[in-house]
Amino acid sequence: MSNSIIAILRAIHIAFGAFWVGGVIITGFFLLPTVKATGQIGGQFAGQLMARTRLTTVLTATGGITVLAGIILYGGIWAGTGMSGPALWYAIGGAIAIVVIILGAAIGRPAGDKLGALGRTMASQGKPPTAEQNAEREMLMNRLTSIAQINAVLLIVVVVLMAIGRYV
Repeated sequence: MSNSIIAILRAIHIAFGAFWVGGVIITGFFLLPTVKATGQIGGQFAGQLMARTRLTTVLTATGGITVLAGIILYGGIWAGTGMSGPALWYAIGGAIAIVVIILGAAIGRPAGDKLGALGRTMASQGKPPTAEQNAEREMLMNRLTSIAQINAVLLIVVVVLMAIGRYV
């Protein structure tokens, strides 16, 4: 693999990875807990946020681009070198990042999509939300917050592993 391709892939991997990690940390530890703490008003905001921004879709896509660039880099630079030194740390970090993508796509994105659809329904019905709608919104917010926090912690571990690999 040429040095130019490696440089481009590294730039993509680092830029998209920084956005992905930062987005998940902000969402999981600041945005969603604040939304949950503000009750019904926060729930309305979250529904509109998910409906208008597709935040979970953007974070999943950004993570996918990051992981894809990382897999290509790993295959082009470290494949066949054995599981020692940087290759070991990158492989472990990459495996955890793949788990994060799967969790985000299988749990986070569907919860965000359902929350967005519920927010649109509640906004267009012209009357206060029903008890069932409030209960569903709360359940979706809890699911989204939990998976975002789990993924944020896992991504912090990934960043640490990648940094260790860089300097081993």
